[in-house]
Amino acid sequence: MHVLRRLKLRSGEAGFTLAEIMVACAIVSVGLIAVSTGFGFGVDGVEAGRQQSTAVFLAEQRIELAKELAAHPGTNLADVNTTNLPATEAYGAISGAPSTYRRTTTITTNPGGTTGKRVDVSVFYKPVTGRGVLATERTVSLSIFLATR
Repeated sequence: MHVLRRLKLRSGEAGFTLAEIMVACAIVSVGLIAVSTGFGFGVDGVEAGRQQSTAVFLAEQRIELAKELAAHPGTNLADVNTTNLPATEAYGAISGAPSTYRRTTTITTNPGGTTGKRVDVSVFYKPVTGRGVLATERTVSLSIFLATR
């Protein structure tokens, strides 16, 4: 009989009520929704940084080619022209780059007394997010002035 008394539940020790369980589930649900929303924004931010880094790389690639052409001995910047550095490259036309990037190169001869050329490179891209490809373009621009020594 002593054993039966130990197993018998006393009033007040029955566990959680249905209302307490529902409140706990609601609180946990709100926390999980907040975490998942934050995770989505984090992924979008990382992807935006990756896309911008790719655009900067493509612009630097074109600037480096301009510097290489200008460094040839005896050319006097003659090789820095639209034949060697195309003025426009459409979406999907940049070798090795994703199809969501395009690039423009502008070469301006210095009108002043010094011999030199200014090379402006702009890389445009359509951002890809968790909601798809955005219609608005973003751009990265780099410039360099090349002169003879």
